[in-house]
Amino acid sequence: MDTILHIGHIAVPYGSADLTANVTKYADGNIAVQLFDGFSPYATLSVNLPEDAHLLEDNEFFVKSWSENEPLVEPLLSTGIFEDTGKRAFAGHITASIWRLIEPTD
Repeated sequence: MDTILHIGHIAVPYGSADLTANVTKYADGNIAVQLFDGFSPYATLSVNLPEDAHLLEDNEFFVKSWSENEPLVEPLLSTGIFEDTGKRAFAGHITASIWRLIEPTD
């Protein structure tokens, strides 16, 4: 599955960017989301936690919402393409949010 979702022009930590999301799958079948500004990679939004995959429902994925991705959380949620389910996965010293893609993935 390869799906390109146009996120649009959003405020990001160093100004603004016209982002797209490349939605694919990790080898184990969990959803993977990478963000691009034009043809340049911008950030990897997803993180793979195979041991917690049982927490995921259709169109849900684990989000790396810490470190360099932290400033992206609110702008990305405000696009309406993603929804925070309120569920969390705990892996070591990190907590990964679980988001749902509003756009259907095949």
